[in-house]
Amino acid sequence: MCENIFHLTRAKKICKAVLACIIVPSMLIGIAGCGASSQSSKAPTQPKKEVKQIKVVSTLESWASLAREIGGNDVEVQSIISNPDTDISAFKPSSKDLQKLYSAQVVVSNGAGYDSWVAKHTSKSSEIVNAASTVGALNGDNPYLWFSKDARNEMASSICNAFSKVLPSKKKVFAKRLDAVKSQENKLDEYLSNFAKSHKKFKYASINPVLFWLMSDMGISDSAPKAYAKQVAQGDEVDKANIDEFQKLIEERKFDVLISNSQRKGDDISILTGTAGRSYTSVMWVNELMPTYATDLRKWVMKICEDIDNASKTTTDMRKDLAKQEADQKKPISEKPTVSQPDPNRSNEGQQDPGK
Repeated sequence: MCENIFHLTRAKKICKAVLACIIVPSMLIGIAGCGASSQSSKAPTQPKKEVKQIKVVSTLESWASLAREIGGNDVEVQSIISNPDTDISAFKPSSKDLQKLYSAQVVVSNGAGYDSWVAKHTSKSSEIVNAASTVGALNGDNPYLWFSKDARNEMASSICNAFSKVLPSKKKVFAKRLDAVKSQENKLDEYLSNFAKSHKKFKYASINPVLFWLMSDMGISDSAPKAYAKQVAQGDEVDKANIDEFQKLIEERKFDVLISNSQRKGDDISILTGTAGRSYTSVMWVNELMPTYATDLRKWVMKICEDIDNASKTTTDMRKDLAKQEADQKKPISEKPTVSQPDPNRSNEGQQDPGK
């Protein structure tokens, strides 16, 4: 019996040993498997590589110039409309233009109905900076926002923020450039203030309100008839009665300078500028798109102010000359006219008689 008990005990021990050999490796495999799974699920994702240079596409050169000032060498800026002679009313972007927009990291547009084709051709991943949105302008509002000091300042800040999102490592650099731009804007503001003070009596009228925001910043109102201005702003054909009213103001010399958009054409423009020429009133042609000579928006604005000053002086000089001529014509004759008498000492000797 003892022998049987011994064999039974030994059998149990062998069984336990075998089970241990089977269970323990299985547990180790299971543990190893969990560990591998845990490590795989917690593996860190690869960080997004920061771009070295931001790809920026602007619809207009005016806003592109501002983007270059803030971006410096950290951006590559392209303009869709870079030719200052482009007819905006007839412009249609090419497929190449639209591809540029879609691939841009930052898109800078004007808004207010000026470049409405942009909205449908931008990527969801792009940072969008829109001038109209920064100042709350809507479709139908005056679209020449680059002439507004508020729009320029708001756009500068918005462009800086967009660049900082795309290239965070250069955030301080962008902020420093923004400060430099705003410092220059403050100087321009002072220049415009002084210009307005020295031109308190200056009056102008515009065929197309291209300088509306600039003149508003200086507190100078447009003398064009309201009915005429309303039809132009709405894009309607101007009634003859409104053109006649405008002509009368020009003929009566009610303002110093007539301002017209050099990129707009029409019968009303020809009639009004022709009337100004006959009425001793200077006509100043302004390009709505940034000209090639301008390296930045502020220099362009200052050049326009210089042109306004010169045009105003030309009108003053023309009218002074006219006033002098009119005064001379009205001057009464105070002396009897002097009739030349023949000189008795002079002789006709030596002259042949034509009758001979």
